Parts: sequence; structure tokens; C-alpha cells
Amino acid sequence: MQLTRDTLLDEECRMLTQTVSEFREQVLTEKARDLDEEASSGVVEEVFKHSAALGLTGALSCEASGGQGMDSFAFCLALEEVAQGSAGLAAVLLSHNAALMLLEKAGAPVEASMLEGDGRAALAWPASFEGGTVRADYVPGGTGASLLVAVDEKADVYSASGDAAAVEEITRPMGWRAARPAGITFDLGAPVGSVGAEGLKQLECRILSGLSAIALGISRHAFGAARAYAEERWQGCDYIINHQQMRLMLGGMLVGIESGEAALKQLAWCVDEGNGTTGAHRALKVFACDDAIQAALDGVQIHGGYGYMRDYGMEVLMRDAKACQVYPRTPAEEMLDLLE
Repeated sequence: MQLTRDTLLDEECRMLTQTVSEFREQVLTEKARDLDEEASSGVVEEVFKHSAALGLTGALSCEASGGQGMDSFAFCLALEEVAQGSAGLAAVLLSHNAALMLLEKAGAPVEASMLEGDGRAALAWPASFEGGTVRADYVPGGTGASLLVAVDEKADVYSASGDAAAVEEITRPMGWRAARPAGITFDLGAPVGSVGAEGLKQLECRILSGLSAIALGISRHAFGAARAYAEERWQGCDYIINHQQMRLMLGGMLVGIESGEAALKQLAWCVDEGNGTTGAHRALKVFACDDAIQAALDGVQIHGGYGYMRDYGMEVLMRDAKACQVYPRTPAEEMLDLLE
């Protein structure tokens, strides 16, 4: 089934989604279970290199420095496609690209190896700055990162090599296991530059829109898998996709996906035009993540008892959706911030 967003893409975006979709089907689908259960085996680094070949490790960096110079919407399209195969890998790519974009906007050099996937960056955000050190309790992609980047409330940007930081891997997290998240601490040196208040706002908008895209990818995966199962599952003298309750759940998934896609496109355009507002992005992130959790729950319900089995790939969507919902702040914190 083709969704409205897919019919409205221009040729460039359509080629991007097709390319990343092929990467998902040919690489991520095969390695999905390993990415969730054996993330420390080197499989994350392997697929990260694959994504570099598609330009996804330099997506937000400008073309003059060797990056792809993607706009916000194109980057979100790529993240959404990746998230349908592995939300954890999508979180790694978001953290990596946000870190490199921050360095670039601060006027600091970005090594070509980072853009080519030979090294990996991670953004320590949000982070606390105290006593000459930076501390972030949850950094997607923090384990194994060769470069760490942080920004304080004054918009000063700091960086450190992965070897110079204390990294505490969060083992067997509930979701986003492929992201290999970690608690990070490193000593403050001199800032590498500043992005100003506007740059800080744009960073948050990019991260929140990226998280919304990952959540939409989870919802689309849940919908596709649930629909495919319902079309072949025979029960009560009919395929269960013809049962009204099944159709209501599938229809509810589509409502969430279509609404989220429309809002994401509009907000991504606003970011590129310099008119992004953190409030709208926080609202979309809350909506998209809540919807992803509900889509995963309904997907499990449609699968019946099979939905809880690893072989069917539905239970991981529930865990990944929850991880997406609580990073970098819980929904309650996001909603309270909207009132400020």
C-alpha cells in the first residue's frame, strides 16, 4: 500500500528512499536479529560502513567539506527507512550526523574519515557541565565512538576523542540495542567554537525531527508486518484482515502514520527555512513516539501469541518505540516544556 507521502516525493527524494530501502531489505533485514542480540559482535560497525557507502554518515555536512548537504526532510526520509530495519542504527546515524553538523557550524574541522564512515562520532546531549567535566548519562552510539561532541547552554561546543573519555556502556538496554548507548564523561578543554542561540535551537529541532522520523519508521514497520500477517492468517472462516477489529487496528496505524508524515514534512521545511520552533518539534516527537508504541502494541495483538516471539520481530518494535519515547526527555518533560 502506498502512503500519501510517497506519492508526493520529488524525483530526488524518491531515489533516496528507494536506495535506502534497498539497503534495508538487502542488509538490515538479514542482520536485524544480530543487531538486537549481538550488537557488540562488530555487526553495528559493519552496517555503519554500509550506510557510509550511501552517504548517510555525512548526510548533514556540507558538500564543500565532503558531505551530502541533505536538507532536513531528506535526512528524515533516510532515517525513517533505516528505522524500519533497525531503529538502533538510525539512532546511531542521528547522533553521528548531529555531532558532525555541530562541529561544522562551530567552525571546527571535520575529518574526512568521519564522513566516510571510517570513524564514528556521538553527540553527548543533553549533558551536564560541572567541575571541568562533561557528563551525559545516555549517549546513542557512545560505545565505540572515536569522537565525542557536546554543547553547553551558552552554545559553546566541546569535543574529545573517544579514548580520552570514560565510557560506561549500558549493557542490554530495553531498546535501541544496536545503538550501544553509554554514559560518557570527559574533561573540558577549550571550546572548539560556538553556534550561538539560533544554532542551539536548530540542533534541537534537527534531533527532535530525527527522533520523530525514527518513530514513524517503527510505526511503518509495525503496520507492514501486521498487514502482511493479517492477509495470510486464516481464522473464523476468513482471513483475519477481513475481521472488523483487525481492520480498525490497521486503520488506526495508518491514521497515525499519515498524520505524522504530514507534520514532519512541514516542520522539516521550517527548519531548512530557519523558522523551526522547538515547541512544534517537541509536540510532534511526543505524538510520533506515542503512536509508534500503540502501533507496536496493535501489531503484537494482530499477531496473537506469535507477536511476543522473537522470530516474528514484533516485540523488538515495542522496545525500540519505548526507547525512542524517553530520549532525550520523557513525554511528561516534553509537554511541560511546551508550557514554558
